[in-house]
Amino acid sequence: MGELTKLEVTSFRNIKHCAIAPHRELNILAGPNASGKTSLLEAIHYLALGRSFRTSNVKRVIRSGDSETVLYAELGSGAKSGLRKCRKGDQQLKLNGKLLRGWESVAREIPIQLLDATSFSLLNDGPRLRRRFLDWGVFHVEHQFLPTWRRTRKALLHRNALLKRPGRTDESQLAAWEEELVVGALQITRSREQYFERLQLAFGRVLASLNEELEKTVSLQFHAGWNQEHELDQLLVENRSLDKSHGLTRYGPHRADILVKAEYGRAVDVLSRGQQKLVVSALKVAQGELFFETGKQRPIYLVDDLAAELDEANRGKVLQLLRSLGAQLFVTCVDVEVFESCLPRGVEKNLFHVERGTITA
Repeated sequence: MGELTKLEVTSFRNIKHCAIAPHRELNILAGPNASGKTSLLEAIHYLALGRSFRTSNVKRVIRSGDSETVLYAELGSGAKSGLRKCRKGDQQLKLNGKLLRGWESVAREIPIQLLDATSFSLLNDGPRLRRRFLDWGVFHVEHQFLPTWRRTRKALLHRNALLKRPGRTDESQLAAWEEELVVGALQITRSREQYFERLQLAFGRVLASLNEELEKTVSLQFHAGWNQEHELDQLLVENRSLDKSHGLTRYGPHRADILVKAEYGRAVDVLSRGQQKLVVSALKVAQGELFFETGKQRPIYLVDDLAAELDEANRGKVLQLLRSLGAQLFVTCVDVEVFESCLPRGVEKNLFHVERGTITA
């Protein structure tokens, strides 16, 4: 199983050191603002994916005055993962004692889903966040997706470099990289489409349980990154001159998107802020449901200050759905009583108090 059974965090943000044994289902992190609750979620996210959901600057996650941060986790599967990250940029990532160069193996062992204030920008930000959301699901279903994506990205980078080169473009080199790009693009798109079909169905079910009226008016559409009525290889050839003037490739899987539509236009333009949050919550829960269907692991959800994002009734519905997945939950809150009012009486959980970077059970 994918749940964390032990977590140690050293010199991360304002956390000097903590060691906790999480509950396999529900973990509540309670404390005042700026106490370190979100930092603990961020530490789990960093260990699982190699990046923060709050900053791209590694120096900011290392505790002030310290030279490095160390993160360590044990999982129900028996796996052990550790990360040592230095302020200078050096790092050591290990899984079961083996030194790793990248995060692919750890990401599979620790399948993280994040639901926080930034998650609710999934609808109103650009397509990059929605591609990342979609590709998380494809990555956990199709093991060849990541190497295919890497080869395709390499071809894209080389084509863009040729487009930016001053003077006459080497047409033969351009054609070679376009051929590689098209092969990868079709494979990536096929994998995305197959996953998206399942996501659509799961999203509809989940949204209906949250708000039946929304389910009737909100729909998802997949955009491959080009008009699929036209062959991608032909589009690339026909648009070489225009792409060269822009210095980039304007068609391909790197432009893919999930279009979230409401009855009279884009969901972000039509729906209220509260309705948008329900739609995003439904997307996140649906993706966890699909992940659980693989039968290998349970997803781990990091839920930051849900009380600030949803009213009590909808908060309770989202929590109920997350708990029904069998997911391991790490949930932050300021007021424990407000949060527990959304839970059934007697539900099993671990409660951790967080204050000034100190975490106690």
